[in-house]
Amino acid sequence: MAFQIDKNGNISMFQGDSGLITIRGLNPNKNFTVYFAIQDKNRKPVGEELSVSNNNNDYVVFHLTGSYTDLLKVKKDEPCSVYYYGLKVCNEDEQREETLLVASEQIGGLNTITVYPKKVEGD
Repeated sequence: MAFQIDKNGNISMFQGDSGLITIRGLNPNKNFTVYFAIQDKNRKPVGEELSVSNNNNDYVVFHLTGSYTDLLKVKKDEPCSVYYYGLKVCNEDEQREETLLVASEQIGGLNTITVYPKKVEGD
């Protein structure tokens, strides 16, 4: 399954799976650093903030490793856990930072990561 991403940018996945998240719509005429961060329901960061440069492309790709998504815990008595993620685009040349709104998200809205428990451990 890796990740399923719906039209609103909400992600569903299994704990411990790896996958790619592609962010499109960047201006290819500028170089940006794009940041990705996950929070729990209490706004506590989970794992390290990830960053990637667009290298004059109109997109970036974040690779979430199995060890990174293993930090997204699901309680044994619950069918899933919900986390939240955010994106920020920074352009150092213009000294600008901008929080990206994903799909139909509005200011104050939340993009979710619904995490289901592991089904198998693997390597």
